Amino acid sequence: MKKLSIQKIVNASGEIRAIELVTVGAQASGRIEKLYVVIGQEVQEGDLIAEIDSTTQQNEVNSNKAKVTSYQTQLAAAKISLDIAQKQYARLQELRAENAASAEELENAQNAYETARSNVAQIQSALEEANISLSTAETNLGYTKITAPLTGTIVSIPVKQGQTVNAAMSTPTIVQIADLHNMEILIEISEGDISEIQPGIKVTYAILSDLGTVHETTLKSIDPGLTLLSTGEYTGVVSSSEAIYYYGRLNVPNEDSKLRIGMTTQNAIYVAQADNVLSVSSIAVKEKGTSKYVEILTKDGVEQRTVETGLSDGINVEIKSGVSEGDTIITAQMSASELANSASGMGGGRGF
Repeated sequence: MKKLSIQKIVNASGEIRAIELVTVGAQASGRIEKLYVVIGQEVQEGDLIAEIDSTTQQNEVNSNKAKVTSYQTQLAAAKISLDIAQKQYARLQELRAENAASAEELENAQNAYETARSNVAQIQSALEEANISLSTAETNLGYTKITAPLTGTIVSIPVKQGQTVNAAMSTPTIVQIADLHNMEILIEISEGDISEIQPGIKVTYAILSDLGTVHETTLKSIDPGLTLLSTGEYTGVVSSSEAIYYYGRLNVPNEDSKLRIGMTTQNAIYVAQADNVLSVSSIAVKEKGTSKYVEILTKDGVEQRTVETGLSDGINVEIKSGVSEGDTIITAQMSASELANSASGMGGGRGF
């Protein structure tokens, strides 16, 4: 028997992803006149990424500006006519009160005033609609200039300069931008291990191209549903032969730019630890029904001793009760000569 510190570790593979990755699409249809970026280029929020041919949109803006100007001119003239008609109607009301104007003249003046007022209202309504159309046209013109919505790195450009895109049916992707300074590792945790793992526990990781460099962090979160649900592929049915995994998420810095999207990582999740506890080799622990036992070498021969086990790291297992420090535990690896030597030295006792 010997005292050791035993750690229970769950090993899992993972994939590096960008925490913030944005697909930048086109909201305007037309030919891509200019692409201002290349893959790997760093951009700042607001930087111009691409321009789409704006001839149609510019013409629409010009047309609506002309309509607005025309309605503004018409409205100014209509207001002058309304002012004249209102004054004429007021004058005839005074004259009629003095019997200096006929009822017909007053009625005609009133009709002219009502017509002028209605005309002003109609033109004002048309002007408001024209301004809305102009605003929409200017917005559509703005869509022909595609800018970066965040500061990051261009990681994908699925289109080419000169290509025609159609935003009528769906939003075509122009580029993808990611913040590569802060990355995320998605660890696949098996269903059999998930109940033992909680956010906040220690995790180490290494990339396949540099397994000798191990980094330490903590588990940020565990997705509430299986990986198929997290990726949007879950149909509500899982094959009985299909393994179930859940994503555990790690946030990791990438200031030296060694981490790349899609890299595979080897991860060790430190589930539990027991320090300075009695332990034996895992192969020394045997099972009989629902109980576990070890074989102890005594001066009278071999004795089976029922034990209670604790943590195991796959090599050694914690023994909580049933044996004492200094007991000689028989393992399958002990030869006949080792057994004989141990038996002859029972007075001092050597633990295994």
